[in-house]
Amino acid sequence: MRFYIHLAAAVVLLNLQNAVVAQTNDEPVAIAGPGLTQTATMDKSMAALAKSLLERGGMEGKKWDANQLFRLQLLTSQPESARQAIQEWRAQAKQRGQNNTGTLFVAYDLYARTLELQTQQKLSFEEAYKLAFRDVFAGLDDLQADDATFSLGTSAERLEVDLQRQLKEHAGKTALPVKDALNLSRQYLAWLVYSKINPLSPAMLKEDEQRRFITEELLIPTADGARISTLLIRPKGKDKNTDTKKYPTLMTFTIYADDNWSRADAKKMASHGYAGIVSFTRGKGRSPDAIVPYEHDGDDARAVIAWIEKQGWSDGRVGMYGGSYSAFTQWSVAKKIPKSLKAMAVSASAAPGVDIPAEGNVFMNFLYPWVPYVTNNKTLDNEAYGDEKRWQNLDKAWYQKGIAYRELDSIDGVANPVHRRWLQHPAYDQYWQAMIPYQQEFSAVNIPILSTTGYFDGAQVGALYYFQEHSRYLPNADHTLLIGPYSHFAMQAGIPANESGYTVEEVAKQDLQALRLQWLDHQFKGTPKPAILKDKVNYQVMGANIWKHAPSLAAMQSTHVDYYLGKPAQQNTSYSLLQKPDAKQPPLKLTVDMSKRDDVNQQESLPRVSKTLNSRNALAFVSDVLPQATEISGLFAGHLDFIVNKKDVDLNVTLFEQMPNGDYFELASYLGRASYAKDSSKRQLLQAGKRQTVNFTAKRITSRQMQAGSKIVIVVGIPKQADLQINYGSGKDVSDETIADAGAPIQLQLLNTSYIRIPLGQSGK
Repeated sequence: MRFYIHLAAAVVLLNLQNAVVAQTNDEPVAIAGPGLTQTATMDKSMAALAKSLLERGGMEGKKWDANQLFRLQLLTSQPESARQAIQEWRAQAKQRGQNNTGTLFVAYDLYARTLELQTQQKLSFEEAYKLAFRDVFAGLDDLQADDATFSLGTSAERLEVDLQRQLKEHAGKTALPVKDALNLSRQYLAWLVYSKINPLSPAMLKEDEQRRFITEELLIPTADGARISTLLIRPKGKDKNTDTKKYPTLMTFTIYADDNWSRADAKKMASHGYAGIVSFTRGKGRSPDAIVPYEHDGDDARAVIAWIEKQGWSDGRVGMYGGSYSAFTQWSVAKKIPKSLKAMAVSASAAPGVDIPAEGNVFMNFLYPWVPYVTNNKTLDNEAYGDEKRWQNLDKAWYQKGIAYRELDSIDGVANPVHRRWLQHPAYDQYWQAMIPYQQEFSAVNIPILSTTGYFDGAQVGALYYFQEHSRYLPNADHTLLIGPYSHFAMQAGIPANESGYTVEEVAKQDLQALRLQWLDHQFKGTPKPAILKDKVNYQVMGANIWKHAPSLAAMQSTHVDYYLGKPAQQNTSYSLLQKPDAKQPPLKLTVDMSKRDDVNQQESLPRVSKTLNSRNALAFVSDVLPQATEISGLFAGHLDFIVNKKDVDLNVTLFEQMPNGDYFELASYLGRASYAKDSSKRQLLQAGKRQTVNFTAKRITSRQMQAGSKIVIVVGIPKQADLQINYGSGKDVSDETIADAGAPIQLQLLNTSYIRIPLGQSGK
């Protein structure tokens, strides 16, 4: 049975596009400007809706639970009762084993307390909020205050967008299902609360921070005379009046200079009993120096660590943490590891020269706009970086004109010297090797390391590179890897219910930030290690809703199957995957005309789960139907024997599951330049017209329990697209090639001895 709340005399539904609308009792609700404005009429209408919901009781004749009850009570001007309901819900959550229950719904608790004080003491909202804030935060410890700070950061503007959407969706209706009425009241209350407290919270949070912590903004000198902008936040001590206690330091070093981000990071670490340090790449923040990404970060971060060692509040131990660029800087420090660096917690780890700005020695355009984003000013140039039309037009113009890749900035009209410098180093040469540990240097990295990454994280390539090289040169390395169905920003933004079309299973929904802090506490305070980290490699099996654990990447697989690339079966337009080679099979031909540009608007990037397969400039090979559930776990590999009519060619190999419903699930991929397949540091051109061999191992890992009835699909192609460097095959430096070097179309002939090796795990174990 569906329950409805009638809207007559309950709530006005707004058509936000028309500014005023649907009426209740012939009384319109006005909208000021493009957004919402709280009015007595709107409050009255929403209060009437909440009152109606309260009077009818909960769903299916039950009482409203405390989570719903406090919201309806706030809307009907019952702040004292609402606070009691919030406390009741917190107690219930604690009984369920939920963490951080003391700050659940802290914004609503503050709002309710403010309303109480307004009535009791005849104060303005602002005056009452200050008293309420001090009252509530006085009862919170540092960890709880940090959780509360995060909660108070919710944006009223974003909540308004969601509210506008709901109002527009229900415009013109005369009755709503109870569920929709509840959602509408919840959304309105959220917007109301945060629109009132957002302007007041920053000043109060700063006041509370000063009560709890010692904060210093510093410029730390380096050996070559540069100065590094650094923020330090550390606890004041138990009685808040002494700073004589010594603390371990948790430090992040980043190029993303944002004062709000850095303050939140440093304060979080101070809340956990550490000295929190956030330092910026030289030239960023208050540093007067020139901004140069990647090149000086290792030396500069070591200078900050040396400074920390000398401070009276330091106990001599330093840990580093951070993701993406901030993970790279940790590895850059580890190239010459300081004695005081005791642990590293890296996530989504960038590896210059390995996965950025090129992968497999193939340069990628997405790093081009990143350069002005981080170098145009002392903070971040969000306007330039967010100008998607500019960057899309740049890609298309370059692609259509066919000019040299090195001349991208001549099309853009703004010099990009950093990008040009990168292009001078197409091999993994000394320029890149100087930035992070190289070969035997990994053997000196003898500290605990936690690395988190995801199957959908582009920086997985870098994370796996560090893990593999560290394990190769230091076999007993204390290096723990955790990987699941996560994207690049999972550590910062959390794990969504759906990632690029894939429904994330419950067991994968880990609080990665909490896990990281628990691991750091284990290293510095001797607390228990996170239970999920049972071995060196900890991976979630997509489709099985379980975690597995292995001592190495290789141990993820129990066996493997080799699929040979075969010709199309009869009455089948797809090429085949064969269990053994067909000795009589002629070469499989792929022709790609590198001079054609009529495909400039072709969509290259599809969701990980898609109803279509992008096999443009490629051959798609399909297996027989899998008779039972089959687990793929590990790195797939390939042996490609071929003849090509060029001196070089780029290759892209992608592994898919075609599910029983026909959808394609992209699991892993390989991108590489054939002339660097044997040695990424030295180019070895191909011999046109002669048999060539490329052996490769994918740089992206997966773990997936495929359903019975699925098929394995492997797409082998030659990349030619507007957002990727184009290899015309002339043998010149690819950055200097133009469309004039295209010549005859590329003719790639795959020989019958070519195969792809698929790693198989043990399903259900």
